[in-house]
Amino acid sequence: MVILTAIDRDPGCKGVVETAYDLATKMDMKLVILHVVPEDEDEEAARREIEDIVMSVIGDLEGIDLRIMPEQTRRDLPTGRTANHILQVAEELDPDYIVIGSRKRTGLGKILLGSVSKLILANADVPVVTVEQTRKAEA
Repeated sequence: MVILTAIDRDPGCKGVVETAYDLATKMDMKLVILHVVPEDEDEEAARREIEDIVMSVIGDLEGIDLRIMPEQTRRDLPTGRTANHILQVAEELDPDYIVIGSRKRTGLGKILLGSVSKLILANADVPVVTVEQTRKAEA
């Protein structure tokens, strides 16, 4: 049994990691934490930042399957490449749940397409838990 959580490099995603870890621990499930590195970002720097975020919440990486995946340009996916990479990993892992962050949007932002969380919610084959992701890390 597996919980897949996808996070970005924003320290505001600590609540997402905490929720996924709590669920995995309480339900005795394996936790896979995924970060898709955008093409224009440094993969090693991203790994260090993601490790720091996870360690600040959990304390260590023992027992955590941490995956850092470079985003790849696909001509058949003009938008939503990150979401599609997450869904691809979900298809391979066949998790019981996906845990993702979602930022509050207002006005026009609520109806614009392209949000990773909206694409995951609309296309995942398993239940998706969304956690409000703060804009900045909480003290």
